[in-house]
Amino acid sequence: MNMANKGDGAKGNGHGHLLDACSKAIREALRLGASGAEAYASRNRQITAYMESNALKHVKVGEPIGIGVRVVVDGASGFASINSIDDVSIESVVDGALSMARACPRDRHNRLPEPKGRAPALNIYDEGVEGMTVEDVAMYARSMLRYAVEDDARVTVDSGLFDSSSIEHAVCNTNGIEAYERISIITWSIMGMARDGSMVSNFDVQMGSSHHIKGIDVVTTAREFARSVLGSLNSRKGESFKGTMIITPNAFLELVKEPVAFAINAFNVQRRASRFARMLGKRVASDLVTIIDDATYAEGTGASSFDREGVAHRRSVIVDKGVLRGFIHNTYTASRAGVESTGNASGGIASPPSIDTTNMVVEAGEMSYGEICREVRRGVIINRFSGNVSAVDGAFSGVVKGGHMIVDGEIAYPVREVMVAGNIYDALRSVSMVSKERRLVMDSLIPWIAVEGVSFTAG
Repeated sequence: MNMANKGDGAKGNGHGHLLDACSKAIREALRLGASGAEAYASRNRQITAYMESNALKHVKVGEPIGIGVRVVVDGASGFASINSIDDVSIESVVDGALSMARACPRDRHNRLPEPKGRAPALNIYDEGVEGMTVEDVAMYARSMLRYAVEDDARVTVDSGLFDSSSIEHAVCNTNGIEAYERISIITWSIMGMARDGSMVSNFDVQMGSSHHIKGIDVVTTAREFARSVLGSLNSRKGESFKGTMIITPNAFLELVKEPVAFAINAFNVQRRASRFARMLGKRVASDLVTIIDDATYAEGTGASSFDREGVAHRRSVIVDKGVLRGFIHNTYTASRAGVESTGNASGGIASPPSIDTTNMVVEAGEMSYGEICREVRRGVIINRFSGNVSAVDGAFSGVVKGGHMIVDGEIAYPVREVMVAGNIYDALRSVSMVSKERRLVMDSLIPWIAVEGVSFTAG
């Protein structure tokens, strides 16, 4: 039996007994002829305050609850879900999953995981988040707005939000997995620009997150946003050259994360869509690059004790000093590859388990951000990127947003109308410097990264 954070909350705070519902579903599936069954149930008490045009616009409250059931019948798999966990709904969803299985082809890799190891106990739940009110959430949103604009009337908030989520989820299967967990996630973001007469800055986005109320810091986020947009007001038109691209943590999410996540996904590898297919044990990046998938990193919003299938989460080194060491798997792809699941089954109640990263962690380097800038003869700091990035082949092209020109080791001036193009997979091999400093951006802990030989074009 694989248990995770099963305590007083295991009975569901009056919102339905998630573990009981999952157990009922798998018993019903066996009774009706399934050879194996898995049930995943979740509930999320969510309050979101939305901002628009320097004002709090509205607050949305929701509490979705439901269950998804996967069954195996003679090697064929079927799935169905429903937004309820009462007995009648459970019977209905099990019947639907069985009907699907009987209509689908057999596949010897349609397996359910076995219980192995103990799920890590993570400090990712704050009971106070469950008790947050609409007024509390609105207060934090107003505070973020106020601190963004109070020091300088040139700052304009175009949109933003403050979200409070108190989640509980549970999974059971006929092999003996039984897991339950509560997670609180608080996120906030703010987007806008600065305007001074005819001068308009680039749009900027700043974000923050925490699992605990004490970690809420909308003030720092708001002030960083204001500094960023004001700092790009007096931008100059860029120039064409080939030089160094410094990718900030925010820009990493827009440029690098999706291609890397796609390439290490075992489903994409097995259908030969991944650039990293057949590259296991080979160099895919500079030896300065180490990438880890780590759901046990409790500060990230992707932290949890077990995955969508109830497999215990763990820390997985994917790229070690530039060498590809592994892919991320769920039980199905792991069976096809003849390996164990890495605990990366993902998704909710609405679909069968897929595969995704949890927290993406890039190891820090040995140079400070300031030292990196001083080493650059000619380059651009990319704070945001707006354009196209192909996860399949890695090609990217678009516009630098919130960029700054570096000339002879000095951050010289903000730039506008600069195009950047290249290939992310090639860029990983051309990483020349990685900063000591790292920033947590939601589910990613990322340093500043310098890439050589990148083409910039004046607009």
